[in-house]
Amino acid sequence: MNWRNWCWVLLFIAACSEDAEPEIKQEEITIFFDSESKIKIKENDAAEIVIPIKISLSQEEPITVTYELIGQEVVIESDFTLLSENPLIIPAGSTQAVVRIKINDNKIVQTEDRNIYLRFRSIDKGHVKTAVPKEVTISIEEDDCSLNTSDVSAWIGPLTIQSNNESLDGTGTENSNGICSGTFNVNGKFVGNQNPASTLTIVLVQDPFTPTKGVATVSRTKLFDFTSQYEFEATGTYDETTKRITLNYSFFDLNNSTNNFADTAVIIAKQ
Repeated sequence: MNWRNWCWVLLFIAACSEDAEPEIKQEEITIFFDSESKIKIKENDAAEIVIPIKISLSQEEPITVTYELIGQEVVIESDFTLLSENPLIIPAGSTQAVVRIKINDNKIVQTEDRNIYLRFRSIDKGHVKTAVPKEVTISIEEDDCSLNTSDVSAWIGPLTIQSNNESLDGTGTENSNGICSGTFNVNGKFVGNQNPASTLTIVLVQDPFTPTKGVATVSRTKLFDFTSQYEFEATGTYDETTKRITLNYSFFDLNNSTNNFADTAVIIAKQ
């Protein structure tokens, strides 16, 4: 075979190699929980927890996602109810499906840490890869107190503070000690509308014979955040049934004792 024939052979081989079909790889997409990685919810919160599962790019075919709920000191149907199907399907052309969970207020005192861990278990498409967050932790905060603890939840929310023939608005909030500590904070005007609002911590101690009633106190403390000149101290009674706290208080002016006075403030939860 002469050199010209060899050239034709080489050109034929090159032409065949150019016509070979290239390998087409499927674009890799990611899947993740479109949520904070840690969620805290009170046991008596009636709102559903809705956690979207999202993909980074919609697909021409549906994607089936299987997830799992791993419980720490929780029992399904007693502590929570799963409202979504498992597995979930992300429809073709869509980018998400949602996991819906309802926390149950079961009226059982459970002081241990209670968590639900939501995790991916499997995805039916190999080109779909998990991304952060791969897990969501749902922490259930206890709202049921032992029988020997005063139920401060009666005064969490809008309040009325009656003092000096005035009826003023206030707000009761849970403090860092928790709902079952027998203590909570009240923000409002305790010594008349002409004075600034204060935030005071009220401590409730049960009557041993009547658990829904007892003694309410405010330890002597600075009345206003902006100055140490004025102090406040109170003792009185409370009644969970009527949602009323009566405080006999003393007002102290540390620079001029002639301004000191005593009065009564009644704190009532709004219905």
